[in-house]
Amino acid sequence: MKEIKAYIRRNEVNEVVENLQRAGAPGVSVIEMHPVGYGYEANPFQPHGARLVDRYRYLTIVKLEIMCGDGQIDRLLDVIQRSSSTGNPGDGMIFVSEIVDAVRIRDGARGEGALRTAPATPGIGRAS
Repeated sequence: MKEIKAYIRRNEVNEVVENLQRAGAPGVSVIEMHPVGYGYEANPFQPHGARLVDRYRYLTIVKLEIMCGDGQIDRLLDVIQRSSSTGNPGDGMIFVSEIVDAVRIRDGARGEGALRTAPATPGIGRAS
């Protein structure tokens, strides 16, 4: 199993997530953040003439987190890269990590099986 962390422009997130869903991504977490480093030129923590609020607006990017099976990795990386590339600096970065295990809390499914949707079990996880 793999974990993909993709840092992309906020205005690209809808198209990228929709394309990932069409490509079979088991799920996508979307996290808004403010980067420092990795090619992002401005540093919001250094004094600057612009108002701090204005500087954050321009730095806001989105981090996507996707857990997937080994067989999906190339397709999903291609979707992210094609969907978010403008050819300009600041398009983002993608990182891939190994996942040792996954456990779906609801039913205890493990490994890649935990990434697939399983039918809900009536009564499990609900107060009686």
